[in-house]
Amino acid sequence: MGNVLRMDMYRLFKSTSYKVIWICVMLLNLSVGPIEKGLYLLAKNFSSSSSATINPVFKVAPIIAHPIGTIDGMLLLLSIVWFSYADLGHGYIKNIAGQLPKKGQTVISKFIAIEFHNLFLLLTAAVFQFAGLIIFRSPDFSGWEKAIGYFGVNWCLYMAISSVILMFSTGFKSKNAATVVAVLMGTGMLALFYNLIDLGIHKIPFDFCEKISLAKFMPDALLSSKPPIIKSLIVSACFVVVLTRLTIDIFNKKDIK
Repeated sequence: MGNVLRMDMYRLFKSTSYKVIWICVMLLNLSVGPIEKGLYLLAKNFSSSSSATINPVFKVAPIIAHPIGTIDGMLLLLSIVWFSYADLGHGYIKNIAGQLPKKGQTVISKFIAIEFHNLFLLLTAAVFQFAGLIIFRSPDFSGWEKAIGYFGVNWCLYMAISSVILMFSTGFKSKNAATVVAVLMGTGMLALFYNLIDLGIHKIPFDFCEKISLAKFMPDALLSSKPPIIKSLIVSACFVVVLTRLTIDIFNKKDIK
């Protein structure tokens, strides 16, 4: 298991796709400060009577708590798809699975590697967003202690989202389905789907159905700079345990080609 994990870690961080995604996340977050400054100067130059102002101070806590935005969040999830399907797509899963008593253990190895992948990209986003903003503005570090806790909670939520993607890419061996799920969850477009389901549930003639809200228990919907800690941790644990176990069972029953 240890050898397979080291192989997966090496495969992940040496892959061209990961390096490209890392550079994109770095540049996207580094550009936040210059873009804000450029828009401010454009507004001032466009109209001499413009009341546009730029706050000379920026809060560090939200950057620590939830540094990933829509675009880089989607890129992070797409990177998971490409990594988790690569061994299946190129056929060398046979060599990897052959080193383990049960081939389903490759799912656990992938999942651990993916969580390091998520952690590094989240840290990259936070560090470079801070670097881009501090060029033009002064930092306000108030609340940074709590923000570290929220960062950990959001990392756990990304674990849950990763387990969903891993189920499609590795369990069902469908790169296309995993890609669609990654895009929808990364961009927050599934919120409409959750709301439609909620509307259907609320029409059921029972009082308790009116209080049910799917969006309140989905990991991608809980991502924020101040996620509900207890609920998020419970949801993350349930998703990871149930879906990872399900993915292992599905993968064990399928033939490796």
